[in-house]
Amino acid sequence: MTLQFYKVVFALMLFALNPSVRAETIKLTLSKFTGASSLELRCLSGSQELSIPVPERWKVNKMVLNLHYTKSSNMLGDISQLVVKVNDVLVSQLHIEGQIPGQVSSISIPVDKLKTGYNKFTFTAAQHYLRTGCESACAPDLWTNISLLDSSVEFDYQLKPIPLNLGKASNWIFDPKQFPEATINMVADTSNAESLTQVGVAASGIARRFDYRKVTFSHSSDIKQGVDNILVGSSDFVAGVLAQYGIKQESSPGGQMRVLYVPKADGGKDGLHALIVLTGDTPITLKIAAETFANMSMPYPGSDVMHVYEFSVPDISTYGGRREIIPEKIYDLKTLGLYTGPFSGYTGGVSEINFRLPSDFLIKQNQYAKLSLNLSYGAGMRKDSTLRVAVNGVLVRDIHLDSPSGNYIEDYKLEIPTYVFKPGANVITLMPNLNTGQQACDAASVQGLFATVFDNSTFVFPAMPHLLEMARLDLFALNGFPFTRWPDGYQTMFYLPKPSSGAIDTTLNLIGMITQRNGFPLFGTKIVFEQPKKWDGELMVVGQLDEIPKSIMALAPLQPDRLGNVNYPISRGWDSENSLIISKQLGGLGDGNGLLMEFESGDVKGRSIVLVTAKREKDLLLLGDALLSPHIQNSLKGDVALIELDVADYDVTAFSVGEKYSTGGGGDTNWIAAFLYSNIYAMYALLILSVLLLGFVGYWLLRKYRAKRVRYEGAQS
Repeated sequence: MTLQFYKVVFALMLFALNPSVRAETIKLTLSKFTGASSLELRCLSGSQELSIPVPERWKVNKMVLNLHYTKSSNMLGDISQLVVKVNDVLVSQLHIEGQIPGQVSSISIPVDKLKTGYNKFTFTAAQHYLRTGCESACAPDLWTNISLLDSSVEFDYQLKPIPLNLGKASNWIFDPKQFPEATINMVADTSNAESLTQVGVAASGIARRFDYRKVTFSHSSDIKQGVDNILVGSSDFVAGVLAQYGIKQESSPGGQMRVLYVPKADGGKDGLHALIVLTGDTPITLKIAAETFANMSMPYPGSDVMHVYEFSVPDISTYGGRREIIPEKIYDLKTLGLYTGPFSGYTGGVSEINFRLPSDFLIKQNQYAKLSLNLSYGAGMRKDSTLRVAVNGVLVRDIHLDSPSGNYIEDYKLEIPTYVFKPGANVITLMPNLNTGQQACDAASVQGLFATVFDNSTFVFPAMPHLLEMARLDLFALNGFPFTRWPDGYQTMFYLPKPSSGAIDTTLNLIGMITQRNGFPLFGTKIVFEQPKKWDGELMVVGQLDEIPKSIMALAPLQPDRLGNVNYPISRGWDSENSLIISKQLGGLGDGNGLLMEFESGDVKGRSIVLVTAKREKDLLLLGDALLSPHIQNSLKGDVALIELDVADYDVTAFSVGEKYSTGGGGDTNWIAAFLYSNIYAMYALLILSVLLLGFVGYWLLRKYRAKRVRYEGAQS
């Protein structure tokens, strides 16, 4: 008995000391998995879906869903029901009872019903307000609201050992289904700007693999325990780092990639975290290894070591980032993410077509985008049934579904005025409004209520000139513009006046953010430690306030910690433009604040400088983290953003106080076009002058002709 007791105690001690069997628990609100704050279930039968991911490297031991919902007070709770399904398998059914708002039900989800990847959670309500008699199918008081802000999911899980397989390990480590965020440590010699540039390329590729999932980068000169590490450097540097752990790095010509378990100082290995090695015997081969790694997008190779000798990419055109469309090119809706599928029932749902226009598009007011729809709809619907089309939330057209026998409509053409679109992100929304001529009780059957839009429908946007008034921090937050005019970051540079730890980590996080917003690795960008001279490109400057060169700070719209003019924006009324009060002062940025500014380069007109700065290195690190927050990104605008870093979830004040400038398609500016675009009254004056000049020339020619004719007639007489 005593021996058995000691065996149990020993086993418990091993369990406590072995991280590979230690479970972790995470609890998140359901709002973290969607942009919505609630799910509304309406009508006699209402349904909504939510996707919750399970990462590849997780072994889920337990999952609990805590639902916080409120029902209409007019509904009969004892005969109304809420059904929860996971991947179309029923897991729970609840009576929707209680008059107090905010009922909470905890549902234990069978882990064998979960799958690796995205799991579909379906919430379906059967709702009634009468026990007998005829109920209106979509009475306004038939609703149940699930609060995603108050509902939550709890996971009890443990990490699986990483496979020593480059293709598969990359999929596990850089899995966008990991939540709430990921952390990657870059091991590198950061004293060399050229080496740090390749670290940036690798970080860019990692961020792209994580898609929109937040990923935070750190760096060190040695391997960090408890996280995944990417070791980037020359053959000598990599061999020196690995030798400390008794690992031999064999030299080979060309670049090399390798995956290992994270080694420990005591000679052990952490099988739950990976160390990926990117190395080369020359700067060129290291570059090839980093670029190849950044572009790996499938589970290949299946080995733990890969040698790479060459890397090439096809010709890259400007404005080719994530979801960005090419003007005058005809796209089918399937390419734009809308697939054939019916809208059915009273609520029907909505479908969206999301795309981006180039950020520096000058959208003309007198042209039209063309949407050509192939659609069908069911018989027996009322003549007031419609399919509504909206652009960026503005209703632009109703398509009448008025045939009582149903119909198939091919090539239904809609010409949408271009002024309802905008540079950057746009959305076309299709919303059905389906009605039936049946009586209320008969109308509970909705199988005939459908409309289908086919994905071979097409959309084309006309060509527009590239001319934009800057500065626009909102476009920088949207897709990294102007650093992503070329998707691969060509003609862009990151300048670190002092390569401190905070500046390097912030730079890597910004590279990751720009990549995720644009969807393309930044192969063409550079990181430098020396101030560039006459740089014909976009420049991002990252550093503490006292490290920023005076020549750059003098161009900025705000001069913190130095004597200068501070412009305070004011507004005088609906019929006036914003004005500025100018105060010459000597103040300070202070601790706990970060500053993001965009302004025109002093070297080349039409080029931009983005300055990321804070007073302390600690604040600079926090600023890099804040710029990864969707809340902060969505609040950026104008040319100055003052970000408070010492408050929960950060806070931002954004405004525009600097001088405007224009940029064209390649970053340079057609000065005639830019002047006319920025000075509308000058353009009107030039038009009037041109008309007067044309009239004068015509008058002069007529007088000359008349005089010649008079002389000729005089000579004849």
